[in-house]
Amino acid sequence: MKNRAGEIRWRPCGIARVAMIAAVLPLLASCSAERREVQSSTRQVRETVVTPLPPMTDISIVNLHDEESGDPATEKVVGTIVNHGDKAVSQLSIRVDAMDATGRVVSTVTTPPLAETIPANGGQADFSALMARNDAVTTYKAVAIAR
Repeated sequence: MKNRAGEIRWRPCGIARVAMIAAVLPLLASCSAERREVQSSTRQVRETVVTPLPPMTDISIVNLHDEESGDPATEKVVGTIVNHGDKAVSQLSIRVDAMDATGRVVSTVTTPPLAETIPANGGQADFSALMARNDAVTTYKAVAIAR
């Protein structure tokens, strides 16, 4: 459009203005900050690790008593070793204590290691030990010694 002085003036029309706003508005909307709500939670987990029990040695000595040895100067102490554990045992020695009526140890003897392996879960083996005869001895105590 020209005015009376012959200058060209642009006058935006209503449609062009609306079109320009329609084109710019999505651009402005895409530049705005996006708002999201985030909800978080935590869970505590407790892990329990069960380790298997190690093989167990559980030895008992039963039927402990003395017998005649054939020599009047010695006594033979005999007993049975029972392996209640879940592992076979071998090379056991047995220490035998001879005690008087007050419980005092009068003499002690240790057997050489047994040559046999005693199986687990109830396996048995017999042993014997020679001790000097002593009239003060009233009882015996035996202990298995692992080598």
